Amino acid sequence: MNQKLVNASIMLILQDLCRYCKQTKKNPRDLINCYVQPGKKGMDVYGFLEMVKKILPFAQNEMIEKTFSFIQQRFEYQQITSEIFEELMKKIESQMTNQELFQQINFKTNCQNVSEQQKNIQISNQSIQVNQIQNQHEKKPIFDQNFKQSDYSNYNSIQQLKQNISNQVVQKCNRSEIELIKTFSTKLNNANISIIDVFNKFDNNKDHMMNQLEFQKMIQIVIKDINEYELKTLTQWVFKEQNKELTTFQFKKICEFQEQVIPVVPQSNIMESNYFENPANQKILQSNYQFQEFYVSDYNLVAMKEFVQKYQQLKSQNQLYIDPVFPPNQQSLGARFQNFQWKRIPEFIQNPKFFVKENTINRFGIGKWITPDDLQQGQLGDCYFLASISSLGNRRPDLLLETFVTRTFNPQGLYGVKLCIDGEWKVIGIDDYIPTYYNKPAFTRGKDQEIWVMVIEKAWAKVFGSYENIEAGFPSEVLRTLTGAPTRSLFTNDEKFIEDLESCIKNRCIMVCSSKNENKQQYKLMGLISGHAYTVLKIKDVNANTKLIKLRNPWGKEEWKGDWSNQSQMWTPEQKIQFKITNNNDGVFYMSIKDFLKYFDDLSVCYVKEGYQYQSILVQSNNKKSEYFSIQIQKPGCYYFTINQKNVRFENSNNYSPTKILLFKGDCLINGNFKCERECWLSSDLEQGLYTLVIKTQWKFSKTNKYTLSSYGPAQVNINKINKIPNLLQQAFLQLARKSIKKKGYQKHPEIKQAYEFHLKQGYGFYYVENLSGKSFESKVKFSQMDGLKLRKPYRGNNLEIKLSENQEFLALLSVSNSGYAFGVEEQYVVK
Repeated sequence: MNQKLVNASIMLILQDLCRYCKQTKKNPRDLINCYVQPGKKGMDVYGFLEMVKKILPFAQNEMIEKTFSFIQQRFEYQQITSEIFEELMKKIESQMTNQELFQQINFKTNCQNVSEQQKNIQISNQSIQVNQIQNQHEKKPIFDQNFKQSDYSNYNSIQQLKQNISNQVVQKCNRSEIELIKTFSTKLNNANISIIDVFNKFDNNKDHMMNQLEFQKMIQIVIKDINEYELKTLTQWVFKEQNKELTTFQFKKICEFQEQVIPVVPQSNIMESNYFENPANQKILQSNYQFQEFYVSDYNLVAMKEFVQKYQQLKSQNQLYIDPVFPPNQQSLGARFQNFQWKRIPEFIQNPKFFVKENTINRFGIGKWITPDDLQQGQLGDCYFLASISSLGNRRPDLLLETFVTRTFNPQGLYGVKLCIDGEWKVIGIDDYIPTYYNKPAFTRGKDQEIWVMVIEKAWAKVFGSYENIEAGFPSEVLRTLTGAPTRSLFTNDEKFIEDLESCIKNRCIMVCSSKNENKQQYKLMGLISGHAYTVLKIKDVNANTKLIKLRNPWGKEEWKGDWSNQSQMWTPEQKIQFKITNNNDGVFYMSIKDFLKYFDDLSVCYVKEGYQYQSILVQSNNKKSEYFSIQIQKPGCYYFTINQKNVRFENSNNYSPTKILLFKGDCLINGNFKCERECWLSSDLEQGLYTLVIKTQWKFSKTNKYTLSSYGPAQVNINKINKIPNLLQQAFLQLARKSIKKKGYQKHPEIKQAYEFHLKQGYGFYYVENLSGKSFESKVKFSQMDGLKLRKPYRGNNLEIKLSENQEFLALLSVSNSGYAFGVEEQYVVK
């Protein structure tokens, strides 16, 4: 189509959107927010298509997409935010007269009134008319000038007729279901859009289930030329194995399906931690990514504006960047590292590239650019960091991509990495000076020309002051920092470990495990490294009695040599094919859960969720008082609330302060947690409504007395600090005491009952008595032992005096230490 005709079409769509807002008195911001996917800052092309189609049902998809691209190019943003759309509508309105603003909306007319005579017009005559319209538009000015509307309705009708004729031709040669699914997947991949994101976009009630109408709507938006017969056939084919609805996981698997069918053991319990390792996906999704020079997800992130300004300044002045905070000197290396030389990346890598495409048959999409194989450890002992990156690169390379503000090599040598530091997202800017040894990177590096690995490791070193300071650590702190999602540690000697592990599998958590730090020689004989971190790839049942775990050594070599190793004789030929067992020394191997429990100590688990939104506030706390927060939930779902203390790496300490977090609905206690760790969190499935968080931190080590409170869930929540709610704890534990299964009657007085409970998880306990006897009750209680227990106001010491008339009750609240408790009770009582 002639470019000026395209410009005319774009302008007409924008003018009609402006008319719609003006005539319906809708704020452009409110209009666009209805079509923004949860968790996103702006509208993608599919949201824009959906919005315009509802307002202008006969506008062509092609022109709507061109309009979206035009707005993207004009404002230099990947998505359209409500601010951009409002600014654009004001611009359009300023170019239109009042008469034009209140004309009938153009695209809602003509196609409905096409007569039978018009339908029989020959294509050649249609072409002549189109050319006439095109010639008219060639005389019009482009968008940025005062562009006036012209009569475009005839062209619209003709294009609709041509589309109808085209559809009739297509129906004679219908595409197969496999071809349609491939077309769907390829279009998404070429547009750099996730299948899951599109699925969630058209999942109207956000229950992660899609009915046939939602499915058809999604397919029609993506495959514009699909005809009715193809759509019906595809729908029947996709839903033939389902009942009435399709899950996200089922549809993703359908999109990954191809001619090669890999046999599955019946009733096998599989966790496919790796979305990207199935060779059957290779022909479906290609990797034609064009990475942006830099990507700004949110200007309000800490240090984001300053980073962008510095980047643009250096680029305009053609200057090289040297980081004044983390300069290329000995202090940034650490005292332990000597004889290393700082060099800029182009000095030791010819033609450096930020990401390098991996030519492999077992990965696709962004997984071809960001892969676990990119990591090659050097002389720095940060395997916990590399294993965590490897787990994300294997399972969620899209999340790793999101951490990079800069995504291409730049001559200025300034790179930005977005990290969640102590619960707050910040942009860490670094220069491109890298420690080298004999003109090679001294620490972790990528393959060949790739530099993203060195960039993210240097950002991590800068956060803690030097490379030496990031030796040794916990995968949980890295996973939390890279994703913002809550993390926890599971220990293999815990009696509930297998149960917790299966729960993590069900929740599709990202996991990194650590081997025991003992008997190095014995571990080496078995192909393992003691005190080392490994990535968990998947869990799988090989048969009814044997559960296997698949691990990866971040070194990319040195593998397990015991039962179910790659060379083990326990595999059958069929199982080797099914489990893709090879003799490559690539660090990937299976072992039984039984051996895993023997050689491994703990498991770091990250509860990262698709589409979840993160927000945080910094709180100045009081060592003697609790903080109260109101939490307004708008969208039902599972929410996580986390308290992050300042990392002890900053404090020159090995300890965190004890922290309690309790969640209430009214005066009912829903959940709680009490930890002496870097992050203390709780999670609950919450309905829409108002909740209360109560937080108490007993500061012992930190001088700042600050923590970050964050929420992580399917939608943003309103968090506001409020005044103390009197007697909230007392009323909540009184309800628990009334329902306590530990209540027991006094001897000869079963109507008078007593109960005491101490909850380590909440950090509180109670001593409770109820008198339903119709008599008076008096008691003197003495706690002969109160290790880890303390009576709360108005009670003190270790004695209680209780006087109850009939139908009265008594409750004393106690604080419980996070390290445990021991108690003894002596009591004298009288019933009158």
